[in-house]
Amino acid sequence: MKIIGISASPRKNQSTAFALAQCLDEVKLAANASEIAIDIETIDLAGLKINGCISCDACKKGLLCSQNDDFKQLIPKLADPEISGIIIASPVYMGCMSSQAKAFIDRSVLFRRNGFRFRNIIGGALAVGGSRNGGQELTIQAIHAGMMIHDMIIIGDGDHFGGTTWGKHPEGHAADTTGITTARNLGRRMIEVAQRLQKY
Repeated sequence: MKIIGISASPRKNQSTAFALAQCLDEVKLAANASEIAIDIETIDLAGLKINGCISCDACKKGLLCSQNDDFKQLIPKLADPEISGIIIASPVYMGCMSSQAKAFIDRSVLFRRNGFRFRNIIGGALAVGGSRNGGQELTIQAIHAGMMIHDMIIIGDGDHFGGTTWGKHPEGHAADTTGITTARNLGRRMIEVAQRLQKY
């Protein structure tokens, strides 16, 4: 079983990367507790050049894209048939996901056009806002919409839409215990649902 975490912030090693790391750490702990062999990989979009989709339709001919940017290097990783789950983490920008997250989701259309490669993969989302209630749920719902287009199996954290953290917590994002709990709960749910699906 392989779980992919996507950090869709333009900033490296900041609050979004931290929240995703908390989630993936719980994925590992839950998998180990359930004696599930797991491979976890983080894809950090910070520093990568990923253009928006230009609807060139090149991907209708296979797992390829006409644009010569960094998304091309991600295609083989995301085409791995061992992937059981994908978690996308985004900061909240202007009430929604980052441009990096949007470009990534739009470009992922090539996996849909080539046999719905993400169908039945578990999908979860994390959002990091500038305040406690800073657009996290709307951002998560927007990410979920893209996942639904892929016919993914969408999960929350067991109580909410997904992980909702506060990036500008007065004591620093690492002190946001409430938000960290939601991120870790999302990771735990990923393994719970994956384990249930393995039975069928």
